Amino acid sequence: MRIVVIDKSKCVPKKCASECLKFCPVARGGQTIITIGEKASIQEDLCIGCGICVHKCPFGAISVVNLPEETGAMTHRYGHNGFSLFGLPSPSGSVGLLGPNGTGKSTLARIFAGQLVPNFGADTPEGARKKVLEVYAGTELGTHFKDLYDGKLRVAFKPQEVTVIPKLFTGTVRDMLAKVDERGKADEVAHDLGISHILSRSLKDLSGGELQKVAIAAALLRKADLVIIDEPGSFLDVYERIRVADIIHKYAPRVFVIEHDLIMLDYLAETVNVLYGRPGVFGVVSLRKNTRVGINEFLDGFLKAENMRVRDSPLKFLSKPSSETGSRSIVSFPDFTVDLGDFVLHSPAGDLKQSEVVGILGRNALGKTTLVKVLAGQLKPTTGQFDGATANLKVSYKPQYVEPSGAPVAVLFKSIPVDPAINLNRDIYTPLSLSHLLTRSASALSGGELQRVAIGLCLAQEADLYLLDEPSAYLDSEQRVNTAKLIRRLTQAREKVALVVEHDLMLMDYLSDRIMVFTGQPGKEGHASSPLPSSKAMNLFLKEVDITLRRDPESRRPRINKQDSNKDKELRAKNQFYEA
Repeated sequence: MRIVVIDKSKCVPKKCASECLKFCPVARGGQTIITIGEKASIQEDLCIGCGICVHKCPFGAISVVNLPEETGAMTHRYGHNGFSLFGLPSPSGSVGLLGPNGTGKSTLARIFAGQLVPNFGADTPEGARKKVLEVYAGTELGTHFKDLYDGKLRVAFKPQEVTVIPKLFTGTVRDMLAKVDERGKADEVAHDLGISHILSRSLKDLSGGELQKVAIAAALLRKADLVIIDEPGSFLDVYERIRVADIIHKYAPRVFVIEHDLIMLDYLAETVNVLYGRPGVFGVVSLRKNTRVGINEFLDGFLKAENMRVRDSPLKFLSKPSSETGSRSIVSFPDFTVDLGDFVLHSPAGDLKQSEVVGILGRNALGKTTLVKVLAGQLKPTTGQFDGATANLKVSYKPQYVEPSGAPVAVLFKSIPVDPAINLNRDIYTPLSLSHLLTRSASALSGGELQRVAIGLCLAQEADLYLLDEPSAYLDSEQRVNTAKLIRRLTQAREKVALVVEHDLMLMDYLSDRIMVFTGQPGKEGHASSPLPSSKAMNLFLKEVDITLRRDPESRRPRINKQDSNKDKELRAKNQFYEA
């Protein structure tokens, strides 16, 4: 099977010489395979798969893919030369979807919610419900869609984009929840989610994390047989992610969840389906897998039942020795405090050593970003003499919130002092998938694209200290894996030090040699620990969050233990919340 996909956002016939048409051997032979209007259009049944148009298109808008017959029949297509989806997951139980952005996860959520009807590859925007019932008759999917279309199956849907809520609803949080509260439990759910104190606030005044919890509350308050939740962990710290997962378990009879934090996905889902393919071009849904097996295969990069390699190299969780006392110190700092008026940060003396990655863990609003800004030289401490911007210390800083520039991405990389020890193509553009973004304006990039550019700009520079504040934000699970591997590899190869603020516990476990743990009262006072061995720091942090983590025997990745399970009781009895 051959599919041809044209990225309509990149195809600009007015700015090219119609290279796809001029160089196509089929077109030059006299057949009408390519037509040029406002956008190009290519007839797949005439395409011979030579790939000439792919390489000649100046905007990289064309993809030609030969798929094996085992891929199966097409489930949905977004019009002629549009993205194609193959397969559907089983609808029974609590299902998790795992895979790169742009491979169809949100499309699947819309299909199962009844917002999109599969068209099985037809050029029409949507298919017919009758055709869906015929195709899936006598299967679990057939039962799901029949009950859904007949109104017997009620579905609640928490969308991915929560920042648009203030544009769709006006009024207060209480007003919005009252509109959707079919269970009469608005106050109870609000209390459980920790949003009782914002019920009287206007939706337009809420932060991203507050909007996320309001959106989750709205979904859980509906009388639904199935709750579809798209990225519930966005904007939330570790503590809030665990709280949200527990509350979803409490109120949702069955969930269909999309999440890039693999520890959270592992905790929420009974089974997973891995999506693979080429982002923006096509996506294939794997067979249903036990959650543990599916996540392990994803990390390994090889799906056994499908006999499919989905990544060049695996992500391995190896035991990390404690930093040697003889390692050269890159950064040393004394006790210091930062008094911002309504918030005070206290930090003890510490040092950051050669070739190590130091993580920062803690709830939101405890001063993690404040400490990073002090080390970056952007904020002076109230007490203590450390200044990260001294002439003897080169610092490269990726801030928490990235402000887009109007310049092309390539120009941004030309404007920084690139480390002569690295090769931009090999060490930055390829692992972060930036090559196709170089000609685009940074202001036109998506959140995930902009994040990858900001990480690349930080890691490409010659520096002694690399500061990365929440590098996994807006990244999908695949991009998180690639970014984590890149940070560790470059830090060790350069013999420098990286300091990483992160809420993804699995990434923190993989990345960190030592960890600084933040405690205190959010928004009022924060206390940082000195850099501690990762096992000691994780144990300290998890004890405060009140969860225990075990090691998967196969992949060695960390997994959350169910409350009061045998493993949970065993670790708590030893006062050991983290299995190193």
